[in-house]
Amino acid sequence: MIGGGAGISFRNEFFEPPSPVNIPVQGFSTGSRLRLVLLPTHDNTSFHVNLRTPDDIVLHFNPRFDEGVVVNNSTRAGGWESEDRHDNILEQNKIYTLEFVSNGGIISIFLNGNHFADFVERASSEGVHLIEIDGGVHVHSAHISH
Repeated sequence: MIGGGAGISFRNEFFEPPSPVNIPVQGFSTGSRLRLVLLPTHDNTSFHVNLRTPDDIVLHFNPRFDEGVVVNNSTRAGGWESEDRHDNILEQNKIYTLEFVSNGGIISIFLNGNHFADFVERASSEGVHLIEIDGGVHVHSAHISH
């Protein structure tokens, strides 16, 4: 486990936030970047990162260790849409840098600096107001830049 602090925030950077993590943001438009340093734990068989609007999830990033996949998805009117599935290359109890970058209708996902996947937005990420992180993961830091 990386530290066990109570959570410190420096405007757009959060260190050791308590779980579940909820970070308010003002949109995730072209050029926006979310960088997470995290440690998947054995506490659960999965975790998720959601980029959420008031009504829906623009991107649901969900490594599932029991299935060996990462599922990317979104919701519309509260219902799940079709899943994009990728081989899971994350391992529990290893530290990773996970980045989400908005590229005009596509959210690119990077793992330790290497391109992992692209997710074509089904709803605009400009309305994202909250980043949610929950499940079997410890978040060391989160940094949002626009």
